[in-house]
Amino acid sequence: MIILYGLPISSYTAKLRLALHWRGIPFEEREPDGGYRSQAWRQKVPMGTIPAIEHEGFFLSESEAILEYLEEVFPQRRLLPEDAQQRARVRMLARLHDLHVEPRVRALFPLLRQSELRPQLPALLAALQDKLERLGEVVRPGPYLAGSAPSLADCGFALSLPLAQRLLEVLGQRLSLPPALAPWTEAMAKDASAQAALSPWRQATESWLQMASPSS
Repeated sequence: MIILYGLPISSYTAKLRLALHWRGIPFEEREPDGGYRSQAWRQKVPMGTIPAIEHEGFFLSESEAILEYLEEVFPQRRLLPEDAQQRARVRMLARLHDLHVEPRVRALFPLLRQSELRPQLPALLAALQDKLERLGEVVRPGPYLAGSAPSLADCGFALSLPLAQRLLEVLGQRLSLPPALAPWTEAMAKDASAQAALSPWRQATESWLQMASPSS
């Protein structure tokens, strides 16, 4: 049995939860011992980050390392294709998320509580839109980003794109996804496993946004 340590608000925890749901791997979810900022947790994870997993006495942190470990240990419904070129493509899309899209989404966070930074919003939105337009040029017809089935390429975008849309709504702006992502958006909305996996994160995010939203 996998023990997943994390928090509902954590996008990286939700990313792993999504992969576990898609793959049908049984797991138990717990919060970090003493909280993820505690000394008890840092004794297990010196960087003090979440998520982490425990499996048959083996403890591992960092979401990407965990995802790769799950691919190697559990054979069912893998999220990396058998073909080497297709595997490389999935990893490339995952890197595009981590290096080019997610940082643009994260850059929106300070604007929620620091009104003096909101003049930066048009430039930040334009930078995010540019990366998404470029992403639209490299995704496959779908309905998922790398083909007909979910893969590791989808896990990060499943969090970052809805989060970007909600952050921008709160800030009075709208995110326009490129037409190439429309089949993916529809597939994710109909994917029962994805919706179940993301529900705790979505609820926690909405609660956080209510507290962090800029005053009118």
